[in-house]
Amino acid sequence: MKKSAALALVIGFLLAISCADKKIEVSNQPATPKLIGPKKRVGIFAFKNKSRYGQDELTRAAVDILYSELEKSNRFELYERADLNELEKEFDLIESGKVNPASAGDPGKLPEVQAVIIGGITQFGRWEEGKDYGFYKLKSEIAEAAVDIRVVDVATGRIIVADSGMGRVEREQEQTFGFGEAGSYDETMADQALRAAIDQFIANLIERLNETPWEGKVADTDMSGGQQIIAVNAGRKSLMPMGAKLVIFKITGKITDPDTGALLGYKTQSSGSAEVYEFSGEDLFLARVTSGGAQKGDLVVLEGDAGKF
Repeated sequence: MKKSAALALVIGFLLAISCADKKIEVSNQPATPKLIGPKKRVGIFAFKNKSRYGQDELTRAAVDILYSELEKSNRFELYERADLNELEKEFDLIESGKVNPASAGDPGKLPEVQAVIIGGITQFGRWEEGKDYGFYKLKSEIAEAAVDIRVVDVATGRIIVADSGMGRVEREQEQTFGFGEAGSYDETMADQALRAAIDQFIANLIERLNETPWEGKVADTDMSGGQQIIAVNAGRKSLMPMGAKLVIFKITGKITDPDTGALLGYKTQSSGSAEVYEFSGEDLFLARVTSGGAQKGDLVVLEGDAGKF
């Protein structure tokens, strides 16, 4: 009997070592689409935390995860919060009702990003569940997070896409005959739950942003050999193809809803065309104006997307 008890104790000890501290994470991340045209310029605002847990730690983690996933796709030029401070203040004023969206933007002085991502952590929780069978105990530590995002066209305030995700992670600890209990608090579970939530919508987010027509702005103009040259605020890192055909638009006014006064878009007028021929660093390319003319602040779009403006 003593030998049997000792053998059972050894087996229980080995079982506990082999099974203790399991982690289960559910994630569903479909393959991301191929790049359509040059990279779009996208900003990420600071997330808002509507849960009662973590506050700044959670929001910073959510932004870092989203930034990392978008960066890995290699489809966007990303701008951090420091680059978007004034724009973020303007959006906050619009959403609080303190500023009319029809008067918020200034034609010809639009921010350099095409779209911004506004996100929020709407739910977060951590708890433990356990089962006790006497000689065998099972404890599960669980974390759940819900994340909502909206992608907003900076020029018009139009929502390009709205989506959400729910993430759940579990960490199991087993104890057999008193052996195998880890008991340590896993600080990474909050990040894991946020990542699992973001994984649920990241492919759709990338696809919708990817399908958005590329826009640039004329940063400067010059003359060379009797031909106008424009410098556009996108360079080598934008992956703009050499020889790409562009259409130039002047912003001539705003279009607002007659009932609400909300900004619906801008009046534009085609003023010329151009062809890309050279990069001038990471953030500028040069194009020869082939017809018409351009001024600093004019919009430029790919020829194939001109009908969308």
